[in-house]
Amino acid sequence: MSEALQWRGMPYPAKTSAGQILAAAVDLLEREGQAGLSLRALAAELHLTPNALYRYYESREALLAAVAVYGARTLLELQQSVVGEEEGLAALAREYLRFASERPALYELYMTCDSLNAEQRQVYAQLWNLVVDRLLPLAGPRSPEAAMTLWAYLHGLVGLERSGVYDNGEGKPRHTSEFGLRVLLSGLQTLR
Repeated sequence: MSEALQWRGMPYPAKTSAGQILAAAVDLLEREGQAGLSLRALAAELHLTPNALYRYYESREALLAAVAVYGARTLLELQQSVVGEEEGLAALAREYLRFASERPALYELYMTCDSLNAEQRQVYAQLWNLVVDRLLPLAGPRSPEAAMTLWAYLHGLVGLERSGVYDNGEGKPRHTSEFGLRVLLSGLQTLR
């Protein structure tokens, strides 16, 4: 270790892996939100100089894109784990809502990151194709439209939950996802 880095108590970047940096970035995002995720804050978290991170991420946008892709991969893995279940689409919907509820900052970044490159967008495409394929038996050639409808419905539920609509004391039902999903799926069956 060089004297300068030893003096500051900061390890060489070579002792830090891309995986460790990404894990720390995800953790920082989930604690501090998007506004709190910067290269400088991440470097401080890892006890590195900010310049050490440029080896891995050329900018904050590149870091955000990597974390967003991590979120997409996490959601994809959750979705793939329920594809074989008997309930099918209801299980996919529940996993989507659970991901959004349990990891709100990661979900938000996954939904809003606009700095993805073509390679990174492939994970998003895999997630989309999984849902479209799952809807094919119900909606046939209209399964892309059905997938967009399902996505809009689920994203709307997430937004309502976050806005506190269910907790306003006006007697609104707390959980409408199962009812709405049954209505949506029964409507899709009429398209065939």
